[in-house]
Amino acid sequence: MLIAKIENGQVVDVADYQSMYPDTSFPSSGPNEQFMVENNCMYVNTYLDYDPTTQCLVPATPYILITDPAQPLNWVYTVEVAQLTPEQIQQMHDTLTTQNQATASQLLYATDWTTIPDVTNPANNPYLTNQNEFLIYRNAIRKIAVNPTWDAVFPEQPVAKWYS
Repeated sequence: MLIAKIENGQVVDVADYQSMYPDTSFPSSGPNEQFMVENNCMYVNTYLDYDPTTQCLVPATPYILITDPAQPLNWVYTVEVAQLTPEQIQQMHDTLTTQNQATASQLLYATDWTTIPDVTNPANNPYLTNQNEFLIYRNAIRKIAVNPTWDAVFPEQPVAKWYS
């Protein structure tokens, strides 16, 4: 959820409220009205349909909407859809590819334990009964780690099933 910070009648910053106030704890619904008033902030609504793989949102000039002079000012902060340049798209793809490769490697590392023979040995109590699900999952993840793409789709990790 984006918020805008207002100082001296001007929008000075627009960001996610957690980025703007990193040392403040908020409820899951975000900052309440009192916090917004005390910190000269307003919510930014972005109701635009756009393709984030080829487009981005850029700020437009904010303006004041005065519906009732007796009421506090209502800021309207708007954004416009802009096309990404081919260079920006390539940079985004490169970044996502690198992130997907790192995520895949991390997921493989986190499930390495499922490949240990001792884990599935019925002589041990408890033992993992669905190792094959993990092997299928890890093969799919390994394909992403070896040949990452910017639009990789990660499979859902199985839940360990134990027999005791």
